Amino acid sequence: GRAVKRDAVLVRVTTRGGLVGWGEAHHGRCPGAIAKLIDTTLRQLVVGMDATDVVGVWSRIYRMQLASHGMGTAAALAMSGIDLAHWDIRGKAAGWPVYRLLGGKARDIPAYAGGISLGYQEPERLCDEIRALLARGYQAVKLRVGDTVADDIRRVEAVRKAFPGLTLLTDANTAYSVNDVRAVMPAFEAASIRWLEEPFAPHDHRSYVRAAALGRVPLAAGENHYTRFEFTRVIEDGAITILQPDLSKAGGITEVTRIAAMAGAWKLQVNPHTLLTGINMAASIHLLASIDNGGYF
Repeated sequence: GRAVKRDAVLVRVTTRGGLVGWGEAHHGRCPGAIAKLIDTTLRQLVVGMDATDVVGVWSRIYRMQLASHGMGTAAALAMSGIDLAHWDIRGKAAGWPVYRLLGGKARDIPAYAGGISLGYQEPERLCDEIRALLARGYQAVKLRVGDTVADDIRRVEAVRKAFPGLTLLTDANTAYSVNDVRAVMPAFEAASIRWLEEPFAPHDHRSYVRAAALGRVPLAAGENHYTRFEFTRVIEDGAITILQPDLSKAGGITEVTRIAAMAGAWKLQVNPHTLLTGINMAASIHLLASIDNGGYF
């Protein structure tokens, strides 16, 4: 299809002393609803609190909204934007970049190219697009799969043949069945695919467990799992071994640092998902610079 616009929900928090923090809440394809929730219910919960008390603000929203009404998507997305804005305020108040507040240091972060590009083109055009990305310095790319099994295999094999040493990731955007994974797995293994991302819907835990037994390509997911409470099951199931929490969805920096620490105890890598604006992208890089089990931006 063709995208004609891109929505974003930006959150601005102003302190009594005049500091302004900016955050981003993923819109979940309903930006008006997410913005309205922030401007009404969640605003009433947090106005007047200490803006540097990120754990206290997070806990109040959790106690009054998520815990009492369930892990609703809208509330998780909305609170994520508020949390990112409060971390921006903390950095400005302390005069430190957020990665230093989190205990990290400035360092190089590996990045892959992907997003909505690298999709369902003919293999020749796909290779041309990758060639341009390699010229810009990328050493890893993520291919869009979930078209048809035959075409997915054809594209993966063509890219691997053209770029033998390139790190290849794949993302099915929930479009596969277990039988599809069974069909593509031999070709993906032969092409040394680094991970297969979101073959199924995030709540389809049983399919992830079944698919994990079908081959050696690791399964990745997490951009649509919220808070450490949902990630607890993901980790304990053991089927998804590449974790991808999104700071604008999973609960902000406050919560994703908890998810990363929990993942670290299981020796699992965290590769934060990000989309839309530079606010969530910047926050993701700060987080990656502060954890010891970080992967790709």
